Amino acid sequence: MKTTIEVTATFNCSPERAFKTPILGDATQFLVGYGVVPAVEKFTDDSTWGKPGGQRIPHSAKNLISKGGEIGIDEVYARVENEYWKWGIAEFRQWSMGFTEFLGEMFFSEQGENAVSVRWVYTLYSRSILAYPFHWLFGKIFWKGQMRLAIRRMKRYAESDAAFLYE
Repeated sequence: MKTTIEVTATFNCSPERAFKTPILGDATQFLVGYGVVPAVEKFTDDSTWGKPGGQRIPHSAKNLISKGGEIGIDEVYARVENEYWKWGIAEFRQWSMGFTEFLGEMFFSEQGENAVSVRWVYTLYSRSILAYPFHWLFGKIFWKGQMRLAIRRMKRYAESDAAFLYE
């Protein structure tokens, strides 16, 4: 079973800056939580992050559904410079509500001088047909809410001169 969520935005910056911001920027500034989705407070073991095969461990804040701490292992699956990112988390270290994998993809398309179209797609996977209605609802309400908030914050970050944490 899978639930797919998509959000879009136009970043008013260079293609390189638009591309680097979501993965190489300070994601704690974007992933601030939404409803039951906890904020990401920090990342550890991230020396290889940003390269295909690179990993890091996100840590969540405590909330109603999260004990806080390590969420799992984030891994970069693909990086096509200024065009595409693919990453995911498949090894959860917290209760995952029955989800087996979260797969993120971002697509970048230059629309003109300092205008980049950004399309962010997340696919949430599970194996339970019984839990699927709950998973679909969670994805369409809470995960999409977090993505909408995060892409607005990414846009602000990309349009600023904020430093990247990774290269």
